[in-house]
Amino acid sequence: MDRSEWLLIAHIVVFAAWFGTDIATFTLSRRVVSASTAPASRAAIAGAMMSVEIFARLCLPLAFGTGVLTAEERGWIDWGWVSGAIGVVTPLWSLAVWLIHRGSNLLARIDLWWRAAVALGVWIAAIASLASDEPIGVRWLAVKLVCFAVIITAGIVIRFLLRPFSVAFGQILSEGSTPEREAVVAGSIRRAQPFVVVIWASLLVAATMAVAQPVL
Repeated sequence: MDRSEWLLIAHIVVFAAWFGTDIATFTLSRRVVSASTAPASRAAIAGAMMSVEIFARLCLPLAFGTGVLTAEERGWIDWGWVSGAIGVVTPLWSLAVWLIHRGSNLLARIDLWWRAAVALGVWIAAIASLASDEPIGVRWLAVKLVCFAVIITAGIVIRFLLRPFSVAFGQILSEGSTPEREAVVAGSIRRAQPFVVVIWASLLVAATMAVAQPVL
C-alpha cells in the first residue's frame, strides 16, 4: 500500500475510535450523575469516564490531521505548505491534549483559544468552498469540513456547559451530596446532551459524505 492508503486507513480508524469512545463516555456520564450511586462508586466511574474520554479528545486533532493529509495525497486539495504545517501541528496538538488530561491548566486555557481559532478558520474555509469552490473544490469534502467546524464549535460549547458540573461534582465527592449540588450536576449534563448528539450526527454525516463521494 502507498502513503495515501495508509493515511486513509488511519483516518477511518480514528473516526471509529472517536465515535466509539464518545458513546462510551456518554454512557458512563449517565452513571456518574446518578444520585443513588455511592460517592465512592461515582468517583471510580468518573475516573473511568475520563480515561475513556481522553481518547475521544485525541481523535479530534488526529482526524483533522489525517483527513487533510489524505486529501492532499489523493489530489482532492492542493494546499502545499499549509498541509505540511498541519502535519506538524497535529502531533503537537495531540500532545497538548494529553498534557491537559494530565492536569496542565495553562495548556487548557491555551487550547480553548486555539480551538476557537481553528473553528473560525474551518468555518471560513468551509463556507468559502461551498460558495466559490475555494480553497476546496470538491463538494463532498467541503461538506465534510462543515461537519468538522460544527464538531469543534459544539465541543467548545460543551466545555462551557460542563464547568458547573466539575465544581458541583467535586463538592459532592469531598463534602457530600445535597439536592442543590445534584441538580447542578444533572442540569449540566442535560444541557450538554443536545450538543453531544450534534457531534454524533456530524460524525455520521461526515462519514456519509466520504462514502457517497462519487455522486456528489
